[in-house]
Amino acid sequence: MPNQTVAVLGLGAMGSAITERLRDTGYATVVWNRTAARTAPHAAAGSRAAATVAEAVSAADTVLVVLFDDASVREHLDPLAADLKGRTVVNLTTTTPDQARATAAWAAEHGLTYLDGAIMATPDMIGTPVARLLYSGDRAAYDGARAVLEVLGAADYEGEDAGLASLKDMALLTAMYQMFAGFMQAAAMMRTVGVPAADTAAEIRGWLGALLPHLDHFGAEIDRGDFDPARGQDVEFTRAAIGSLITAARGQGVSAVLLEPLMRQLDELSATGRGGADWISVIDQLPVR
Repeated sequence: MPNQTVAVLGLGAMGSAITERLRDTGYATVVWNRTAARTAPHAAAGSRAAATVAEAVSAADTVLVVLFDDASVREHLDPLAADLKGRTVVNLTTTTPDQARATAAWAAEHGLTYLDGAIMATPDMIGTPVARLLYSGDRAAYDGARAVLEVLGAADYEGEDAGLASLKDMALLTAMYQMFAGFMQAAAMMRTVGVPAADTAAEIRGWLGALLPHLDHFGAEIDRGDFDPARGQDVEFTRAAIGSLITAARGQGVSAVLLEPLMRQLDELSATGRGGADWISVIDQLPVR
């Protein structure tokens, strides 16, 4: 049996899943939630319910923070800097890279053992082979908490920069939401002729699955900075293709608002004499201006 106690601050769907997994693997758990009623099922299952954050922290060796946002993290942790000394604090709340770095700097200023984390999983995935959690910041904190972290899923240490886990999280989620947005556009178009969204989902799953290996080619080309259209398709071809998609959507009475931003970037490449480059050179349009 593990001989340490883990506090979980925040009992939304993810915090609850984490608490259940820790209990199932033999960890003593103490839980706190702003809405105290949410602690009741966990107390009934064997966790200790704390009335305050300070009470939860004082009872734990490792503190897992699974709150709503960065503001709620700072609201609850800032007053407890002294109480957190001697404990490992792992922040699993979704934050931006700069927010993660700011919290890590606050922790360092107060002499705390702190690690930032990002959860690449849904609550039902916690503790399964497909769960992946990213960590960055203090390497000693990661090493010290690793036994706890690995019961939640694959624990990947990204580096000393506390913002790295959040940055990768934000990047992967960006790809996810853009992919899902493409599905919404497709489903909206198909349902104008009575095709159920579930049927479109099945079609897209097969189609995109066949295309995913192209990401490796794109990545290599971007890293080389060599946007040779002979290995793909050029900007002008892609402009015409996206233009057809926009026209088709509008022809079905569906907004093309999800497609138009890409078209604007392709138009800019064309207007500045880069129409003959591979269309993935659109990545060079993305640096902050």
